[in-house]
Amino acid sequence: MKQLHVLIALVLFGATSTSAQIPTNEETGKAEYKYTGDISGQTSSQLYDRAHKWINKFYKNPNGVMKTQDKENGKIVGRARFKLSRIERKGHVNPNAGFVSYEITLQFKDGKYRYVIDGIRWEQPSNYDVSEWTNKEQTGYDEAEFTSYIEQTTKYFDELTASLEEYMKVGEPEKKDDW
Repeated sequence: MKQLHVLIALVLFGATSTSAQIPTNEETGKAEYKYTGDISGQTSSQLYDRAHKWINKFYKNPNGVMKTQDKENGKIVGRARFKLSRIERKGHVNPNAGFVSYEITLQFKDGKYRYVIDGIRWEQPSNYDVSEWTNKEQTGYDEAEFTSYIEQTTKYFDELTASLEEYMKVGEPEKKDDW
């Protein structure tokens, strides 16, 4: 039974892949995802609308996420979070290892858009940037636990950014009424 728990934990968290890394801003050293995409033939307004639709599809509570919606200046700012799980002793998976919160900023100009995901922190009593999970010198460092958190975080943001980039390229397919 113990082996089954460990196997499930490995599959859930991809523990066989320890190469996951959270990108950081070169100047601040803090965790950050940043991308600029070219979408020729689309106005700032069209790209804003497309991103707004993506937010409504991706997040369970899109109105709770969006803090700034400024179509005129081509900017959406949101705050969101996701839940972490922890592998406990004997392979038990604890789904309550806390939350990772972040800010996402989307900006639009004719023919291009940009996203910046920053302020990525593990919700703790003090500000704990997720890039600290790689600091082996910190008090209470637990390599297995923090590696799992890194993998969960990179998986979440890989899925988020891939979803956003694909949606911004293609948008929503038009529905045809062939009656």
